[in-house]
Amino acid sequence: MTLTAYGPLCTEVYEITKPIGQDYPDIPYYIKHLSSIGGRILEAMVGTGRLLIPLLEAGINVEGIDTSPDMLAACQKHCTDRNLNPVLYQSCVENFDIPGKFSAIVVSFGSFMLLEKRATAVAVLQAFARYLEPHGRIFIDLELPIEDFKTENIVKQSLPINCPDGSTILLQSTSRLNWLNQVNTTVIRYEKWKESKLVATELQNLSLHWFGRDEFIMCLQKNGYKDITVCANYTDSLEPTSYKDTLCFSAVLA
Repeated sequence: MTLTAYGPLCTEVYEITKPIGQDYPDIPYYIKHLSSIGGRILEAMVGTGRLLIPLLEAGINVEGIDTSPDMLAACQKHCTDRNLNPVLYQSCVENFDIPGKFSAIVVSFGSFMLLEKRATAVAVLQAFARYLEPHGRIFIDLELPIEDFKTENIVKQSLPINCPDGSTILLQSTSRLNWLNQVNTTVIRYEKWKESKLVATELQNLSLHWFGRDEFIMCLQKNGYKDITVCANYTDSLEPTSYKDTLCFSAVLA
């Protein structure tokens, strides 16, 4: 079985567990900030369109990029169902080729942590800088995967996920930590069952690379950004006080 990043079963589970149209805390936050910026916006690591679609519906000129064809296909379908016609790109985010520049680039819901290596994260920040207009802004949200720290090398069985077609997806996972490189790698096995038959399987390698708050501020400064702010949980002026907080970074191209 081949290890995948975001294949069909992973995408299906994401669609069910993070459906379009729910109340997510990042949506009003980004509608507020991106509406005031205006111009052309890029959502990097766009996934199935969970954030992109409400931004488009709010009249924001946002485009999306992702490496996963399955995620992009789901995003395109959701947009088509809503009579939206987004500009979507399939590419890695550290070395993409898109015409023109953007007023802002967004990576929400901790997706930046999926860049497993520090060198890749730095390359992405540098790529963003090349595609930002003068004084363009980036928004990146990060978390600390504390719960995963407690369950290293433990096999976990998630609750069954019931699919619209009557099938059931079972998930089993185990993780390992590379403390020196600050990476938590989880291997997830997906099994899709229908009428007591195993109809599909998938093995996903999911790595999360974490940063400390001050560490990421210094990383931004070193790679060409200034006027850096950090708030907690998509609430402006709310200072982070807990390891459970989502750290919402914003910075301007120097």
